[in-house]
Amino acid sequence: MLGCIVLTAIWPAIFAALVAHLITVLPAVAETGRALAGIALVLAAQEVTRAVYEVARWALYRRYEEYLIGRVIRAALDASTLDIFERPDLAAKTDRAVRIAGLEPGDLVDGLTMKWPLQAQGIAAGVLVATVSVPAAALLLVLWLLVGNRLQANMRRSDQFSWEDAVHAASYTHRIGLRPEWAKEVRIFGLTGWLSDRYGRQAARILAELAKARNVGQRSLTMLFTLVVVANATVVAGALSGDLGLGAIVLLLQGMLGMSLLADQSGDDLIEYGASRVPVVLELERLVADHATPHPGTASASGRPTESIVFEEVTFGYPGSGKVIFDRLNLEIRAGTSLGVVGLNGAGKTTLIKLLTGLEVPQSGRILVDGTDLRELDQESWRKSVAAIFQDFIRYELSARDNIGLGAVEQLAQPSTDDQIERSAVRAGADTILGRLPQGLDTTLSPRLDHGVDLSGGQWQRIALARTLMAVQGGARVLVLDEPTAQLDVRAESDLYNRFLDLTSGLTSVVISHRFSTIRRSRRIIVLDGGQVTEDGSHERLLAAGGTYARMFRKQAMRFSSHAEENIDE
Repeated sequence: MLGCIVLTAIWPAIFAALVAHLITVLPAVAETGRALAGIALVLAAQEVTRAVYEVARWALYRRYEEYLIGRVIRAALDASTLDIFERPDLAAKTDRAVRIAGLEPGDLVDGLTMKWPLQAQGIAAGVLVATVSVPAAALLLVLWLLVGNRLQANMRRSDQFSWEDAVHAASYTHRIGLRPEWAKEVRIFGLTGWLSDRYGRQAARILAELAKARNVGQRSLTMLFTLVVVANATVVAGALSGDLGLGAIVLLLQGMLGMSLLADQSGDDLIEYGASRVPVVLELERLVADHATPHPGTASASGRPTESIVFEEVTFGYPGSGKVIFDRLNLEIRAGTSLGVVGLNGAGKTTLIKLLTGLEVPQSGRILVDGTDLRELDQESWRKSVAAIFQDFIRYELSARDNIGLGAVEQLAQPSTDDQIERSAVRAGADTILGRLPQGLDTTLSPRLDHGVDLSGGQWQRIALARTLMAVQGGARVLVLDEPTAQLDVRAESDLYNRFLDLTSGLTSVVISHRFSTIRRSRRIIVLDGGQVTEDGSHERLLAAGGTYARMFRKQAMRFSSHAEENIDE
């Protein structure tokens, strides 16, 4: 690319010199034709150079963009905990980096590859002028550089307005109006007029601030352009009144016109826009590095737990929230048993799972796996030992094979993978779903893609459960079910209850659910309240105790009984 830039600057200069030579030797052209042949060759070389440059330019654009986005992805994936996503001070910076990294960072390359050739041509034109008059070249060089500097100052002044927040606000309004997932609410609540007016006001504010910023430096810029015109006129007048030949005058005029490229601002706005992405990406990398585990564990977690998982005096609260979720929590989970966890919203049920899986680290206390501190275990190895379906599970816009197979991603390339996927689907009750897909496991589960299909919420939950059970086939020894029946209908929920003992057999399982018909299947149940385990025992024992669990169970049982009677009456 640098070679193309140099050639792009040289060819016009050579062309100008040949034209000047042509005019000087015009009477002899008919006999030799050398000047015309040279001009033709230069024009052809110029076009070839331009074509090669465009190919290299867009190749670099794509490579740089993919490289920068790749750095964001690697930085986000390198975070061992969820701090950069959940801590308010860090989450805002992470979201900003993830968001703007995808907003055409390649514009930096686009701007530079647009500006460099023009600057090089301006310098080459100055060399042409210097071959005729060094003082004229020096004067025009200074003036055009001052003009360029003033134009850049105007652009920077306009950038002092908070473009990012204003543009983000307008962009968000734009997305609300156009994205399909919001289309129903926008129309039901009658937001169409409100959104149009809001976007209009936001866009008008941006344009008004831009116009205001541009008007500030107009006086000094007008004075500089006047000086440029006067200087050019003076140089031309001196050349015409002197003893310069026609060829030299033509060379001087072409060079003077080319020197204006030194002040050209083409690409500057793209450079400014694209370059603003770089420090944000670097900041994300620093955040991840600063919050990395100081001494990550190296012990293998394969086959664990064989004895127990113990929460020992664990204290945890989300940084910045000012709230302690667990205060010196003590809990033992025996290996190979099922534990049900209940509690009101905000009691810490999902947080318990995050601590168990190593996605969060306690501020004090320890989590022991067979007597080994969880922090001493290799986190990747431990997470392969845990299979989890979260309440907010992911609906991957990928094939059915990938949606289930990602539970044991290292096995996806093996010939026996489809058999394992089908076994996991059968255990999760998702085999009927797969049987109805038009291309079987190759069917893409997304209505937004060609030949893709969509699934209901309950069907998606079964696919997610099958993915979790795929992880169990891959060697996971801990099964975490966070609201596993939240999106299932009554019949499907009942079917899953009947499968519960089979699903959890031989595993250390932790089940979180607001539905007691699921929880009661667990061998042991705990109630979380105020950062502590307030009740602990089997379903029968907790009912007999008449505490929080019993009250919550009876209240839910009455509600379901009432609903059943209403359905019978109907």
